[in-house]
Amino acid sequence: MPGVRMRGRACIAVLLIAAALGGCAAEGGEDTRTELTTYVSAPLHGPAGAYGRAIREGAELAARDASGSGASTSFRFLDDAGREGWSPVVVGENARRATSDSATVAYIGELESGATRTSLPITNEARLLQVSPGSTATDLVSPFPGSADVPENVQPSGERSFGRVIPDDEAQAEAGAAWAKDLGAHTVLAASDGSRFGDEIVDEFSRQAENEGISVRRGFRGDADLAYYGGVAGDAALSILRSSDTVIATDALLNDQEFLAGLGPIESRLRLTSAAQDRSQLPAPLGPRFVRRYRERYGRSPDRYAAYGYEAAALVLDLVARTSEEGSTRTAMVDELFATRNRESVLGTYSIDELGNTTLDRLAGYRVRDGRPVFDAALSAP
Repeated sequence: MPGVRMRGRACIAVLLIAAALGGCAAEGGEDTRTELTTYVSAPLHGPAGAYGRAIREGAELAARDASGSGASTSFRFLDDAGREGWSPVVVGENARRATSDSATVAYIGELESGATRTSLPITNEARLLQVSPGSTATDLVSPFPGSADVPENVQPSGERSFGRVIPDDEAQAEAGAAWAKDLGAHTVLAASDGSRFGDEIVDEFSRQAENEGISVRRGFRGDADLAYYGGVAGDAALSILRSSDTVIATDALLNDQEFLAGLGPIESRLRLTSAAQDRSQLPAPLGPRFVRRYRERYGRSPDRYAAYGYEAAALVLDLVARTSEEGSTRTAMVDELFATRNRESVLGTYSIDELGNTTLDRLAGYRVRDGRPVFDAALSAP
């Protein structure tokens, strides 16, 4: 997930469901402690706080559902938010706290890709498994799109230790192109806000759109059936919305509640792709069961990211169970992540590929009504 604006600061640690299990790990080895620990780092306040709290609540529910299963880990929840957004200082502190705890076998985080670029080098050097429920940037697993090399700026050990349960930006761009075709577009105007994220996602959208037989022109002005925007909220987003009747953009805008609330009449022009599925899309039987259990537990329907927090924690618990005979060392946890195949989950059945990406191709499309996103279409990456 791209960055969003945030204010205020808090740091929260919550300990849940500690279960005895033989052997804990640090730096790939074992010690005599019997309690395994997983740290979860997400924004728990500010504009992105609702998404971070949804991740926390989903992880809490996964821990409760796993209680008594015979293999478990305690979860410690940390806030990664600072005054204006995710804080590199706080994120770094969270990652170092996790890696310095010899009982830690996994780190779940972050929601935002920029925050993961801060925490991942720290956890990777310590050979600590990191699983993200929301970070979608391609450079977290590849130095550039299409490369199979380890991105040593964020995984400096040269060995992979990161995986995610949410489709990446490449998949979201491809889903956007498929949606443009479904909407009947023959020509598309594609515009970036000039950021690395914007440029890469527009490049990928353009490549896939041309594969779909759609003619793509770059820029903010011109005749086209619809426009595609890659970037965050701001003047560039408003400019293309005002000049085009239909605009497809990404969850960089979808997750900016303040931006959506201020659109007024032009909100009807906007379509938004989401790497996270809508709760109504979660496949049976596990998806609807999760939604029901969440409502029973918290008294409201789950945000999109709750299911991804649930699955990130459920995957870690599964890895602990799979490596318990080896003592659930950090190295064993990482190795077993990349051995994950055809895992049935609340999100659907998926594997983890050699880069650390999920093979899930289920995404969502939204419209905006009265300043709020409304689910509009089930999307997938071709």
